[in-house]
Amino acid sequence: MYADRLDLLRSPCCHVGLTLHAPMAKFGEVWGGRLVCARCGADYAIRRGMPHLYVEDARWLPKAREAAGWVAFHKQRGIYDVVAGAIDLRIPYYPEEPWLGVARSFDIGLRLLGPLGPATVLDLGAGRGWAAKLFAARGGQVVALDVADDDNVGLGRALALMADAGVAFDRLIGDGENLPLADGRFDLVFCAAALHHFSDLPELFRQIARVLRPGGRLLAIREPSLSIAADEAATLDQVAGEELAAGINENNPSLVDYLDGLSGAGLRLLRATTPDLVDLSDDALAKHGRCVGALRPSPAAALAHQRMYWGTRWRAARLGRLGVARRALLPFAGRTQLELAHLLWAGGEMILLAQKPG
Repeated sequence: MYADRLDLLRSPCCHVGLTLHAPMAKFGEVWGGRLVCARCGADYAIRRGMPHLYVEDARWLPKAREAAGWVAFHKQRGIYDVVAGAIDLRIPYYPEEPWLGVARSFDIGLRLLGPLGPATVLDLGAGRGWAAKLFAARGGQVVALDVADDDNVGLGRALALMADAGVAFDRLIGDGENLPLADGRFDLVFCAAALHHFSDLPELFRQIARVLRPGGRLLAIREPSLSIAADEAATLDQVAGEELAAGINENNPSLVDYLDGLSGAGLRLLRATTPDLVDLSDDALAKHGRCVGALRPSPAAALAHQRMYWGTRWRAARLGRLGVARRALLPFAGRTQLELAHLLWAGGEMILLAQKPG
């Protein structure tokens, strides 16, 4: 944490300013000390340059379990220990999957954003901080927030990334559903494969809207958007069984979940697409939509979707959700509606761009 950024921070218990006590400096940062709530006196430790800004209550327990889960997951797969010339110094621009796909989505997201200028950026669910590093290299004032402070797979590792790239950014340990940050201070909130790890998506979007400036934007990449014809529990077990077993929080929202959350937070959707759809012509996009049944022109495709609802004990709830989904697309038209229809019916890896009005 850098002392001149203290005005960005707020107490997670009272959401008021914090005062710095007994600071210890190292590497140009406030390396140790405590941050004290100006209202109630609650205090939060600064460890290895990272303020730990969370309240240790029932809401934090799943976050702590997830932080430990990420460490356990990497150890189980034999990819925990850091070696010389480590891959994470080069990600996402490393020529192997999954990083080829991450880099592609990141570049598409930057293109959709357009020029940022000297922006204040929150990298939410930052992991080691690779995106924070890249935004800092572009001249941004960047805060990276994550639940994990681990020196190999959490924000403790960000020191090596910053040193390698010659940049600096702030590192916070905290809860995205209770952001310890001031209202209306960020031009951009960025998430890479992070939204689906949160427990309360509507509250997360409300928190994001709170910290964005009027006109500020949310960019999320590599987010799963589950087809409304699919079963979330079965899909999660198939694609994220190892993560769930390690204690990592995993969800697989549908487009309806994202749209409902954005609307409830007062955020306006600008774009929701996939890496494979973003550059298709309108005609090619419509043709692709018909092929996958997203536009519902094919009786066979419609029958297949209907059969996925019938014969399940959730039939009534699913049919009701289908009606909600159709209504959710009504405000949109043209290409936007085509892309949303594809995500609604076929699902896929989503790139989402939204804006706080104003």
